[in-house]
Amino acid sequence: MSGKVVHVPRLQNLSRLRVRPKKTKSSIPCAEQMAAMLGCWQTNGGVPDAPQCAQLAINLQACMQKQSAKQRPPKDTINYHLARLGKLL
Repeated sequence: MSGKVVHVPRLQNLSRLRVRPKKTKSSIPCAEQMAAMLGCWQTNGGVPDAPQCAQLAINLQACMQKQSAKQRPPKDTINYHLARLGKLL
């Protein structure tokens, strides 16, 4: 073993390394179908089972089924890795 001591450099004044996520504009899925169905309910006296609104309810249900089948984008793990590697710096 050598008598040489290795000093690991540490970052000054930073308690954690962290990256802020990109701000994305979120869109509301099925908003058009929901607004159409609520408008239909309003014109028919607030009756949710109105026969005039049946097709709009089917459209909304199909849209929601399609949205649940879509996969979410993978979660960004950069902050996890920075936290792990930050201990070594």
